Amino acid sequence: HGVYSWVGPTVRDRLLELCRSALSERGIAYVSYNVLPGGRVAGALRDMLVFHTAEIEDPAERIEGARALLRLLAAGWSDDHEFGAVMRRQSERILQRSDETLFHDELAAVNEPVYFHEFASHAARHGLQYLAEADFFEMQTGVLPEPLAHELLEVEDPIRREQYLDFVKGRMFRQTLLCRAELEVDRSPRPLVVEELAISSPAQPVGPSDRQGRVTFEGPAGSALTTDHPLVSSALEQVGSIWPGAIRARDLIPGDASDEDRVSVCDAILRCYAANLVQLHAAPPPLTTSVSERPEASPLARHQARSGQLVTNLRHTTVRLEDDLGRRLVALLDGTRDRAQLVDELRSFLRETGQDVPEPLEAGLERSLQGIARLALLRA
Repeated sequence: HGVYSWVGPTVRDRLLELCRSALSERGIAYVSYNVLPGGRVAGALRDMLVFHTAEIEDPAERIEGARALLRLLAAGWSDDHEFGAVMRRQSERILQRSDETLFHDELAAVNEPVYFHEFASHAARHGLQYLAEADFFEMQTGVLPEPLAHELLEVEDPIRREQYLDFVKGRMFRQTLLCRAELEVDRSPRPLVVEELAISSPAQPVGPSDRQGRVTFEGPAGSALTTDHPLVSSALEQVGSIWPGAIRARDLIPGDASDEDRVSVCDAILRCYAANLVQLHAAPPPLTTSVSERPEASPLARHQARSGQLVTNLRHTTVRLEDDLGRRLVALLDGTRDRAQLVDELRSFLRETGQDVPEPLEAGLERSLQGIARLALLRA
């Protein structure tokens, strides 16, 4: 991640050589990179930042100089002007990034976006072939107007189809999966394969069923599914009730369900996955949503909480712990302390750092532990 577009041709070649040599027979390599045509927009703004900071050597000063220019330009560009509207939105996105990301992406010595078909050809020269995108939603044409979606589905070559999709979306960034070129890739969706996977989603029904028995489930990103199939509704309700945990798909289907019903449930789950309403897992994340007597956060989260606000949870996503007390609590959750010991430790921490000790601290602790569980930070 974050290598291919930011190194020269020799290193890019070596990167793909290593992917080929390191892969097992059925292994998969993940490579992320900047792509065209959307990369033209990002590249124009990068050129401005590089020009503005060219005489600055100190990294921190370069970052601050870049941010100052972004703020100035964003304030000056108007939505009344086509160029200004596009560039202002891009500059606002960059301003939201961390200093590390801004320095790595926009201020790097090398930042070379490529067309997707060029990347696929480069991979092929190293004995690799395109498998899919890591984000399955990014491969879907259903979000496009129907005539265009139909035309793209008629394109049999997956490389050409994905390239046209980039043209339509103006895509800037890809997260591509590669495998060995000699493997035969089956690109036909097979719903029953879902039975062997685990499903997770925060999706909830938006209300009771209508007169036709239809229920609509919505996720946090705006995706939705409406169904009148009682087993599909029941499955999605179960999945939403255990978030951020996951459950095997086969455990969502009653043992006496017909083959037709099994296919219906699995097909609905696959459609939800394509629409980014649910996530699929080879195995459920090893987390718990209930707080034990001696709760334990993951070792990685405890380590990260000691040094900063950003920690990685057991769903492999980043969460932010805003306050010092919350970070201290996560660092203490090594599975050896009960509630009384945690309260004593937190009280000592507050006194050592000159902060007021809220009373009753016990009630706040319980709320905090429940919140930490909802952030998927507690190990099962």
